[in-house]
Amino acid sequence: MPLRGKDAPNSGAPLALDVKCHMKYFDKINSHKYLYLTDIGEPDENELRLVIEEAKASGPVEDINVGDTVIEGTRAIESTEGCAAYEVYFEDYVGYSVLNESYVTGDDSEVFEGRIFCIYTKSHYLDYIQNGTFATDDYPGPFKHYGFNCLNHIVDVASMSEPKIKQIRGKHLTIASNRTV
Repeated sequence: MPLRGKDAPNSGAPLALDVKCHMKYFDKINSHKYLYLTDIGEPDENELRLVIEEAKASGPVEDINVGDTVIEGTRAIESTEGCAAYEVYFEDYVGYSVLNESYVTGDDSEVFEGRIFCIYTKSHYLDYIQNGTFATDDYPGPFKHYGFNCLNHIVDVASMSEPKIKQIRGKHLTIASNRTV
């Protein structure tokens, strides 16, 4: 997985974001080691729905061959019925992008909070949106870049509204407080 999130250089202290959002699942999603994107679609015009699932290493340890190289001690990474799953719904967006995770690189110039669910205040995706559209803080209004760093897919969303997130599978743990980001 590319270095985006806690392993990337800019992921130190929490950011002071201009617009506050109350997403009680921000920390919970970031506590998972891996995520898979299992569904993406537009339930209505210019709305976006993602389903992301926690994944864990499971099964027997085995060696795999990649070309002439043997990688020892690997385990499959799977999402099972015991793993959490979340529906992430954006009621509007300026744009979204899905990239093959194999081709994404980390970058020191991006500023964000999070590890596998990120909120960016500076990113190449925001630059792309600002250069490729006429979206501004005046119209349609202030927007943020939300990123989901999943196994196999990187999803970037520029939206005027924070995502509505609900857990749709897995153990429902009590969340001590809403996190303000």
